Amino acid sequence: MTGGEVRGAELRGGRTAFRVEGPADGPPLVLVHGLQIGQTLFDPLRRHLAPTFQVVTYDQRDCGASAYPPAAYGTDDLADDLAALVTVLGHRRVHVLGTSFGGMVAQAFALRHPALLDRLVLGATSQAPFRPDRVAGPVADLLAALSSGDSGRAAALLARMAPATGPATPGAGTARDRGDALVRRFAATRGFDTRGALGAVVAPVLVVHGREDPTVPLEDVLAMTAELPDADLLLLSGAGHAWENEVPARAAAQISAFLRAVR
Repeated sequence: MTGGEVRGAELRGGRTAFRVEGPADGPPLVLVHGLQIGQTLFDPLRRHLAPTFQVVTYDQRDCGASAYPPAAYGTDDLADDLAALVTVLGHRRVHVLGTSFGGMVAQAFALRHPALLDRLVLGATSQAPFRPDRVAGPVADLLAALSSGDSGRAAALLARMAPATGPATPGAGTARDRGDALVRRFAATRGFDTRGALGAVVAPVLVVHGREDPTVPLEDVLAMTAELPDADLLLLSGAGHAWENEVPARAAAQISAFLRAVR
């Protein structure tokens, strides 16, 4: 078994914090977290996957213990960060599981780095999460502030919408630093849209969705699943957007079966 301690790797101009847990000869599985919470998001799910898989979790830019210079980026950049981590860890191919915002990064990874991908799990995610026809109120105001370059107003709106800009992690900087980081992460979603592109994904895909998810409409999930050439849909009863924390054992059993299936 690998130790599971948090380590760091110099990647693409910054330092990425990561953790590896599970049998050293197990199939590598990288978990890609959502918008606001770093790799600790997967603590409940990881313990059910680590007996079988070599589970890799990591903190993306502006999250957790990773450290990158403050600069704008998009989901393609985060997908390239993931590819760099896979390469540094010495893996030829990996399974990837991304949830929510991490599911967007995982989609970008599948499109940009198909040779590194074995099987893909997409949870609680969609192809175009913040479409103008689907948002109103504070989210619409936030998108308008980001589009106009008013980062101060965007930070203030985010602070009201999601006080979960912290608890602070060691070395995470001031509350303003954390607010600026969250603005950059939210802004990274603006150019994301894989509608019409996912037909190029040749890897087998499992789409996971909580039946009570109030964030991602089921119709969007069905549309994404239909566009993928080789995809199955897993609908989890008794789960919402945080399915990986709400039903971790049940979800892990289904995900493990999918990842271990003979193609």
